[in-house]
Amino acid sequence: MKLTEHDIAVLRALADYYVLSASLLHRMVFPQRKDRRNTRRRLQRLVTARYIARSTVEVAFSTGNAGPAYYLTAKGADALAVFYGDEAWLKTNVRPPRIDRLYHWLDIAECHWIISQAVARAAGVELVGWVNEWQTMSDVDGNPTDYVLHTQFREGPKPLSCSPDAAFCLKVAEHQRVHYVEIDRGTTGCKRVAASKMPGYAELLSTHGHHGHFPTTTFEDFAVVLITTGANRRDILKSCVSSHADLHPEIWLLASNEDVTPETALFGQVFHDHQGNAGALLQKPVVDSSSNNSDLVAAE
Repeated sequence: MKLTEHDIAVLRALADYYVLSASLLHRMVFPQRKDRRNTRRRLQRLVTARYIARSTVEVAFSTGNAGPAYYLTAKGADALAVFYGDEAWLKTNVRPPRIDRLYHWLDIAECHWIISQAVARAAGVELVGWVNEWQTMSDVDGNPTDYVLHTQFREGPKPLSCSPDAAFCLKVAEHQRVHYVEIDRGTTGCKRVAASKMPGYAELLSTHGHHGHFPTTTFEDFAVVLITTGANRRDILKSCVSSHADLHPEIWLLASNEDVTPETALFGQVFHDHQGNAGALLQKPVVDSSSNNSDLVAAE
């Protein structure tokens, strides 16, 4: 099978996002096309040629009918390396996704896409990097040793760790700030979410661990962006976060997933702090046309 540029675009999307449904792939790669049948046929050809694979179970995610989730294979990663002339593509994660985590990873992929689209629309804002929870560090021989975002502060009997779902860094002018992502699907009680997540982030803050993930950050703190299933759960989680005054609730920003879109993700008043104040991740950069500089104001 000779790969076209559209085929490569599909492979690259899976390399960037790891797991995608057909509807997400269509929205990301072919947004100008209303008819999804060509996309489904393309996916089938790539599966048959073993450049990509699909999950053994179907998922009903976002818009569209239920269907399998797709992910890149080693053959697909090799095709990207050859196409771009860059062997770094060979390090792309091609592990088959765990069935019980499919919806979680699809949620992370959609969040990644929303932030990327929001940045693309915003003059003066740059997405310095995005790191997913499954990205690994390697030893000198290239063997994966640990996950980039996982930090183990203390082993048992009272272990303490921090394992964000994802992290990204936004840059405006000379300012860069780290944001950690927590996707809450409502499967755990609100009190338990706060009690289990907040100690790790508090320790990450006190040890300045975010500098290890994004060394170019210019902020001594970071934000934890928690996106949950709806406004009611967001407000209950907000109260639970606020009750842990000794665990830096001020770094937490909570939003309902229906409110976070490419249009609102950066400048919309959709993120609530632990005191109930709604605000944005960023205030719109003030661009000085004479000096070509911008100023970044992060959400407090």
